[in-house]
Amino acid sequence: MEVVPPVSERFGVPVFLDNEVNAAALGEHQAHPGVRDLLFVKISTGIGAGLIAGGRIQRGALGAAGEIGHVPVPDGGGHPCRCGNLDCVEAVAGGTALLARSPAADLPGLAALARSGDAATVALLRDAGRRIGEVVATAVNLLNPAVVVLGGDLIGADEPLIAGLREAVYQRSTVLATRTLRIEPSRLGESAGLTGCAAMVLDRILAPETLDTAP
Repeated sequence: MEVVPPVSERFGVPVFLDNEVNAAALGEHQAHPGVRDLLFVKISTGIGAGLIAGGRIQRGALGAAGEIGHVPVPDGGGHPCRCGNLDCVEAVAGGTALLARSPAADLPGLAALARSGDAATVALLRDAGRRIGEVVATAVNLLNPAVVVLGGDLIGADEPLIAGLREAVYQRSTVLATRTLRIEPSRLGESAGLTGCAAMVLDRILAPETLDTAP
């Protein structure tokens, strides 16, 4: 079902639709002034990415850009993924996979254990960061972002994740691609998506082609 036409007709306003990770990437881009190339990686129950290249969001030919959660990792243990493949990084190191190996009931509980310094949880998150970093390293070599931003439901307890991710990226990426690369937690947290939605609307409404056709 098409979402945009009925909503636009009901409220009489322009309607723009995008996925949550792209919206968050747009928001984080606003929080990094002067950065034109940024990779936002969201770790929640699944794993996804939003890409800013040359100052613009990149959605791909069919809107499927950024599906790094479905890149397989070596020695994944044969974990089935919801996409039908085995050992996708999401199935190995996403939030659902982490909870299956933790006493925590949900991701906020997992984050609380990490903040308390629980050794097993810290080790679990660091290893997950390494597995995710294996995939991010390929993206860094291919796209050469200036910043990799890590966000999602583990914000505030993501130091082990970022440490593991940095370790893998700097080991597996080229020296040139990582010379000035920054890998850091989200600056906007849960408000990244809302900020990105506002940026998307302003960008569309103030675009030259929109202004030229305005009454």
